[in-house]
Amino acid sequence: MNYVLLLLSVLAETIKNAYTNHFSKRIAKNNADTYLFNAVLSFGAVIFFMFTGNVYTLSAFSLVMALVFAVVTIFAQVFLSLAMGCGPMSFSVLFTYLGSMIIPTIYSMLFLDQMPGVTQWIGFGLMLVSITLSVDLKKKGENAMSVKWLLLTFGGFVMWGLVGVCQQIHQNSQYKGEINAFLFYSFIMMTVLLWLFFLVCKKRGAEQNYFVKSKASVVIVLSGIGNGAINLINLYLAGVMPGIIFFPIVSGGVIILSGLAAIIVFKEWLDKKQVVAVVAGVLSVILLGI
Repeated sequence: MNYVLLLLSVLAETIKNAYTNHFSKRIAKNNADTYLFNAVLSFGAVIFFMFTGNVYTLSAFSLVMALVFAVVTIFAQVFLSLAMGCGPMSFSVLFTYLGSMIIPTIYSMLFLDQMPGVTQWIGFGLMLVSITLSVDLKKKGENAMSVKWLLLTFGGFVMWGLVGVCQQIHQNSQYKGEINAFLFYSFIMMTVLLWLFFLVCKKRGAEQNYFVKSKASVVIVLSGIGNGAINLINLYLAGVMPGIIFFPIVSGGVIILSGLAAIIVFKEWLDKKQVVAVVAGVLSVILLGI
């Protein structure tokens, strides 16, 4: 059952990333649009958790962790959105989601006494091979890499990693049963903070291109509802599966499927070396799950 939930999480996350890429490249014109997009996305998750039950009782520990989780998730989502807006979707997801693979795995090894086996080490090695073969710094045009893009992806790398650590800390505590309330209040905080960021940008003169009343908001809210389900699944699995297995599989799966979506939907064609990278990535995820 856990692996079925993993598959659903990876598929839903990939769809969300594909729409985020579309919005960032075709609709968003500045940071104000990006903040408003993520605010509406977070509000969709709030709607989801309103129907899950057990969302109004929360301990002080979970409330503090919800605030920390909200802040790091905001930066993770915004960095990824901005990176997609000025660079390739496939590599933006690759470098940012590596953080949610590597940092929580290191945390698991250092603080939860979870050591990888031989197949996991081989899987990590293949993932590094996949990453090395994927990079093409000479690429030009809309999907070219730049210093700005590299800085955004590095920020995303760190923040997505911290998202995973927050999940582990909460789900390895005595308050892990407050999972619904923890995420409910996290997304309320995210919605409010992102809305405030948007208002600050507007006050500074940013020209708004995306409006809440536009047709795009329907898709964004639906994506947000799906995002709420993704977070519920991931937080649950972070508490019942070893971190050295869960985080590499879910992050590696999203990296691979988002890369395929970038090829099929957004025509980010790969050369022969990068095709080999995708194959190596698939094999690495399989080995990480053994």
